[in-house]
Amino acid sequence: MKNINIDICGKEKCNLSCRFCYQDLEGKLSCDDVLQIVESNPSFERVEIGGGEPFMHEEIVKITKELAKKGKLVHISTNGTLIPDGFLKLEDKLKEKVQIQVSLHASNPVLYQKVTGKELFYTVKDKIQTLKEHYFVTLSSTIYNDNFSDVENIVRLAMQLRTPIRVNLAMPIGKGKDVELLDSKQIDQLTGYLLQERIAKGSLVESPLIHKNKCYALEAGYGIKKKELCPADVGTKKYVSPKGEIYACEFLGGRKKCHQ
Repeated sequence: MKNINIDICGKEKCNLSCRFCYQDLEGKLSCDDVLQIVESNPSFERVEIGGGEPFMHEEIVKITKELAKKGKLVHISTNGTLIPDGFLKLEDKLKEKVQIQVSLHASNPVLYQKVTGKELFYTVKDKIQTLKEHYFVTLSSTIYNDNFSDVENIVRLAMQLRTPIRVNLAMPIGKGKDVELLDSKQIDQLTGYLLQERIAKGSLVESPLIHKNKCYALEAGYGIKKKELCPADVGTKKYVSPKGEIYACEFLGGRKKCHQ
């Protein structure tokens, strides 16, 4: 499936301060901007909406509704700290087109505050449960040295919430350049654990670490050799910044490859 990833707002539209955040862009796209971008790329069936924090965008309900009405699969990446007015009231046939991915980078309020800068852990847990009553919800957890020892607890929490989880490595881009990334030994430990969890829990646990690497950024940042084609290489992925600039992906930017 072809994916177009659109960050509809920049870093100024986010209520968290995640220590590893790669997003270093400013700007905002209107609903009309988003629809024009999607209409200009008609072969892309799935639209991934991000930010900043997309739920802080004043037109997010309209954007979601209009994309779903066009038959697009809509994937929204959110920190889950708030739910916009009207978002839970979309028609059921439109909700079926929408998937929500909530970021959860810690299993407890103390570590959550350390990672994100805010005391909103329990708020996010509550919002996850509320969103699940209306949409298909997954979790995403970005791992670096501060929360490495918490990975098993994060996955356990995801299972308690009965929600699939994707585990990613922090990228050395933006603020990610200033945090302590995992070393090769930690990556091997994490990969082994995730493989075991994948066998035990199937599709409930996902991570790029348990597949052959397709990502230039993982190769450049961690030395994990790229063994398969990146979706950007074959034209099945595009990224649009909050300023409307179109790149191959969010980590490539205007460069041909992440490491250039």
